[in-house]
Amino acid sequence: MNFTANDISQWIKNRKSTFVNGLKEGSQIDDAVIEQLLENASWAPSHGLVQAWQFKVFAGEGVKRFFEVQQAIYKAITPADQFMDFKYKAYLEKWKRVSHIVTVIAQRDPHKRFPAQEDLVSVACAVQNMYLSLESLGIAGYLSTGAICYSQEIRDFLSLQEEDIPVGFFVLGEPDPTFQRPPRTRIPANEKTEWIRK
Repeated sequence: MNFTANDISQWIKNRKSTFVNGLKEGSQIDDAVIEQLLENASWAPSHGLVQAWQFKVFAGEGVKRFFEVQQAIYKAITPADQFMDFKYKAYLEKWKRVSHIVTVIAQRDPHKRFPAQEDLVSVACAVQNMYLSLESLGIAGYLSTGAICYSQEIRDFLSLQEEDIPVGFFVLGEPDPTFQRPPRTRIPANEKTEWIRK
């Protein structure tokens, strides 16, 4: 199958994050679809084929348990003046629209052949492969990050090694066809590009 440069550009520009409110209530994705998603992720660039990505997949009752853990961590680590009750309560509603959660981890090369930043960059490319695969698989989602993701509590929950880096939680479900998405924009590349010719 041949793709034009325009085909590729449009596919990239159509990449999108769909948050929980844009997922269908009662979302159910077959595990085989998630396996294909992760297989696509594993074809990301990787210096020396370190392939630093690691995935932990929460499904079924595991999704509800994951949000319960997030809720508990939010309460534990959030300063009182920043604590939002509506956000705290929302954790126990999210699971109703979520089919799977893929925790994405940059697992440090045990031989330390290359700088740790290269492991992280490679895993970020794997995340992009996941994003680019969503539409073709008929599913939707987004990478959730933030204070909980980087907390010691989540590291303990996921049984991470000392040098492993949690990159994010890819929250997945079926797209809600009634969801109205706001227009997306980007700063033109030429405003962020410097050409050096000599």
